[in-house]
Amino acid sequence: MTVSLPTKVPFHPLTIERHSQGYLAVGIDGEFLQLDEDLEPIGEVRKPFPMSVRQTCLADGVFVGTWIDHELLMARMAAFDCTKPMLDGPEKGDLRTRTTIEAAQHPQGSIWSHVLDAEPLALCGHKEGFAFVLYKKGIYAMGNDAGEHWRVELPNWPELKKLPRANEVIAARFDRTLLKVWSRGGGTKSYDAKNGDLVSTGVFQYDGVLTNVYHEAGQELMVYDNGSIVWLCDDLKIAEGILAGPVQHARWDVEEAAWRMAGWREEIHLSESGFKRAKMDEIPVHVICMNNTTYILLNNGEWMVSNF
Repeated sequence: MTVSLPTKVPFHPLTIERHSQGYLAVGIDGEFLQLDEDLEPIGEVRKPFPMSVRQTCLADGVFVGTWIDHELLMARMAAFDCTKPMLDGPEKGDLRTRTTIEAAQHPQGSIWSHVLDAEPLALCGHKEGFAFVLYKKGIYAMGNDAGEHWRVELPNWPELKKLPRANEVIAARFDRTLLKVWSRGGGTKSYDAKNGDLVSTGVFQYDGVLTNVYHEAGQELMVYDNGSIVWLCDDLKIAEGILAGPVQHARWDVEEAAWRMAGWREEIHLSESGFKRAKMDEIPVHVICMNNTTYILLNNGEWMVSNF
């Protein structure tokens, strides 16, 4: 039976966030488009803020995102109610005339918004709030209303100090009662999600620079700058390999006990039985498992059904 594909997303997508009433498609240049349960567009494309979106997460149904513009040396963090229509915000030229925090422009229609004085390195959400990491500042755990729950200093790993930027945090993920962070050099620290107490620390030794980590249901997928990936479960190595290039997105398929990955012009399916790989003309950017079907969103906004 032929599966009908959702309508094309009319911009270059960065990610898709799932919420209680559908999905929110986010573009690399700050575009937003609400989608229903069947991934069909609702309303028009909106651009609440004229900057590139860097990170996104869902915090108990509230969308939280960061916007970065290195040319203007500006950054924002803001939250939106996913069930309400998005709005168009200011033009980029408006930002150049607002040089003080008091006069700063903010994403239009946001629940709250903050000017950031340092670059956000990582962002993740859970049912009670979210956490983010700021360059040279620290780790912050927040509530959905942007109230601070706790903060800790940036982690460091003495055994990594001789490696350039090896202590720089590149990912943060909530895992049940813990907040876990990873550094470029493979350093890991886990904190109590309620109070920030350090629970564990370590270093995963591997020949490569860690660029991202996907973490779901106790499964970890470590992604390195040279295309290498390592699959861990409860800190035990399950599999490893080298892909054609960087991983754009990965999702743990609970039913198949496998990682589904959007790679560099390829789709990858990794289980304990091994790798399955399919070459593609376009670059896949997101994987969604829905109604017993796995959909792949491509960088041109088109959808396709998984090869596996």
